[in-house]
Amino acid sequence: MSDIFTSKSILVKAVASVLNGREAELPDEAVDSEAVYKLAAKNNVGTIVYFADRNKPFLDPAFAERLERSYKASVVREVNQQTQLELIKKDFSENGIEYMLLKGPHLKKLYPVPEMRFMVDMDILVHARDVEKAKELILSYGLEFKMNNGKDLVFIKEPFLTIELHNTLFVEEHESYDYFLGVWDRAEKVDGFEYKMSDNDLYVYTVAHLREHYVSAEACFRPVMDIFLLNKKYGDRLDFDYINTELSKLGLLKFAENIKRLGECMFDGAETDDTMTLMENYVVFGPPVKNAALAAKADKSKPARILSSAFPGLSHMRKLFPVLEKYPFLIVVFWFVRIFKNIFKKETREKLDAIQETGEKEYNVLHDIYRKSGIE
Repeated sequence: MSDIFTSKSILVKAVASVLNGREAELPDEAVDSEAVYKLAAKNNVGTIVYFADRNKPFLDPAFAERLERSYKASVVREVNQQTQLELIKKDFSENGIEYMLLKGPHLKKLYPVPEMRFMVDMDILVHARDVEKAKELILSYGLEFKMNNGKDLVFIKEPFLTIELHNTLFVEEHESYDYFLGVWDRAEKVDGFEYKMSDNDLYVYTVAHLREHYVSAEACFRPVMDIFLLNKKYGDRLDFDYINTELSKLGLLKFAENIKRLGECMFDGAETDDTMTLMENYVVFGPPVKNAALAAKADKSKPARILSSAFPGLSHMRKLFPVLEKYPFLIVVFWFVRIFKNIFKKETREKLDAIQETGEKEYNVLHDIYRKSGIE
């Protein structure tokens, strides 16, 4: 059974079985184990598929063994991440740093076991006034500072630890930036110096964060699961009058409704339609065009796209040259430093080729998907 859509169906049924605590309802004929495995790896749900196969074997032993190794690695990752988080919580509190753990640590509680909810990095929000103090603490753990994303500082320690230290939830240019500046005003105190979003605000933020991934051609499977489980586990205590009002302020109400329905179709057997099928394929397979991140912006003329690639904005340049945080007026100098450093690199030539190849057709395909998904 090698049809890719059949493999998609098997993957989704396997994930649904684990999220709902039942055996997977799979066809009797042979499964294309490699195709299912690759889709699971692409969407970071290998651990969930491992549990589905363990409950009711359907994969070739070789791929089942690969998933078992992946599962064991996810347990080690989880232990390392949780150990680091506990140390951060202790040290931040002792140093008077108010903080908020974002997404993963709270969403993991929705899953049968925490390692099922793959967490690429640990996102921690602090006040802007505490960023430098928090940075020094994180560096003291042996992590290496990698970049400034404009909204967060990124630290890495191989093989399992990545920390994103946020001072805002979105970059200044993002349409959701202003709304989420109020996150501290709405936060609930946990204990000491730790705060968290309410369940209602966590729902709103999860939708907003998914929307960012959705239009940037990035992974979307996990946040769709998160939304499904927030409704399944917390539905009776969520205030949807409040949630829908806040989503409306962000222009995300229709998208949120479609994502909620998509989760019900994928993981709870709800009746599907053309829009849900379109969204499911987009979430599982990714965008159906080459160079999707560029295609999303393909309404710009090619010369304009080449110029924006050569001379990016300040928020992007800060990632590459942290000195611009203190001396932003030097951006012109560092534009040319960047060009000189990159001009002979293969990836630079490939990006310019991609800009040339990407045009109105690809833009229209993607934006038709966005429109049908509820994103204008």
